[in-house]
Amino acid sequence: MEATSKSHGADVTDVNTQRNIPASGIQTPPGRFFEEGTAFNRILIEAPYLARCSDNKTAALVRPREYAIRFPYMQINRQGMVSWLIFDLDHANSLKWDDAGLPPPNLIVRNRANGHSHLYYAIPTVCTTENGRDKPILFMKAVYTAFANLLDADPDYNSGPVAKTPGHPWWSTIELHNHIYDLGELADYVELNVTPWKTGPNLEELPHSRHCILFEQLRYYAYSVVNRERERGNLASFTRMLEAFAHNHNRFARAGFTQNLMLSSVRATVRSVARWTWTRYEGSTRCCRGSMELDKSLPLPERQSLSAKRTHQLRHKDTESKIRAACRGLQERGEALTMTAIAALAGVTRQTVANYGHILNEVSKPSTVAILGADRGQDLKSAPQAELLSDSTPGTRWPGSKCCHSESETGDVGTESESEMLSKPAGRAGDRGPECCHSGPEPIHAPAVKYGVHQITARFGAAFDPGLQDSESEDSS
Repeated sequence: MEATSKSHGADVTDVNTQRNIPASGIQTPPGRFFEEGTAFNRILIEAPYLARCSDNKTAALVRPREYAIRFPYMQINRQGMVSWLIFDLDHANSLKWDDAGLPPPNLIVRNRANGHSHLYYAIPTVCTTENGRDKPILFMKAVYTAFANLLDADPDYNSGPVAKTPGHPWWSTIELHNHIYDLGELADYVELNVTPWKTGPNLEELPHSRHCILFEQLRYYAYSVVNRERERGNLASFTRMLEAFAHNHNRFARAGFTQNLMLSSVRATVRSVARWTWTRYEGSTRCCRGSMELDKSLPLPERQSLSAKRTHQLRHKDTESKIRAACRGLQERGEALTMTAIAALAGVTRQTVANYGHILNEVSKPSTVAILGADRGQDLKSAPQAELLSDSTPGTRWPGSKCCHSESETGDVGTESESEMLSKPAGRAGDRGPECCHSGPEPIHAPAVKYGVHQITARFGAAFDPGLQDSESEDSS
């Protein structure tokens, strides 16, 4: 492990040949940084133009990247961009990646004193700012967590931002290759775990960091009030609420720490939480969890299975309602019931409509009602079905009903022409009673049951016609 990247063509100085290293740690960078196509050159290109650097882990200095590579510690990834997955191994086995069956890193930067090392994996740059997509960021974090578990690395290191500078004489640097790994390529070597739903901050896991404790407390408070502030306030008022909460909880001196956080750190945490929560958080406490009220003594897989069945049934009913509504809409417009038209109107796919073919069969069948005579045995089969059953066409009347627009002066029904109806002067207010087809109640859709003539007349509120009763008596005699 004491071999340097000279075996791979890298011009890196071996510390074993230099007994006296300047205390400042500033050295001339190796020429590999300026050779195109090398891993060293990618370190220089992807580093921020003004990078943080120093001869200790604080990296308090800010220098141009060509000068920052002279320091033993420097900022490798740009702010808001991740071009290198860097793993901090707090043990002496820098070949842990080989034991775990993982791909070889691009660079291995090892501390000669204690054997601790940093492993560098080159990946396509992933944007982690507010403009970045969530799924690549989550995918990258899942890959990093899985690799860190297998490498026994620090899971909270998160690739820096400050790391051991490759090629510096303080470290033993090994350059293995210059291949850039895709995240999917790295994911093939590990099993990605889904992060479980968290109900609150677990401060027991963060007893050492004031920043992490404040961040966890602040973000969960922001989740609880952001929806209310979106309705009543704005981003400025939301930020002021978080600032007040953060200042009230910045009491770490009483909790065993040496001192509280600086105001600049508190403000930075507030800005970060406020901006992300306001623009990205979509959670809500109004959701109904445990609506089935299952017995908690049941095993979790069984409860999950029952909940999944209920969810499937609800989705099935919702899809049926959408398809039926689309069919009604097409029928009202007089369009054909095709799968493509139904799918476009219902907002589902054509294959989904095909899976619900029974609905098409239902809506395509005409709804008929059999009309039977009264107890006297009256046979009304000779009456036109459209005249007896239509309940949606305006102006359609039941036998015995009267209409102000279709009754002539002689009392004959249906003999007045359209021109005569239009030229006829309008009656006085109140002339049209409930017997008029245009002023009566809304039509009622009759169910598929059998009614007598007197039942139909009573149901639809039509006036009883004595002439019709006389004719029925003569027919029955």
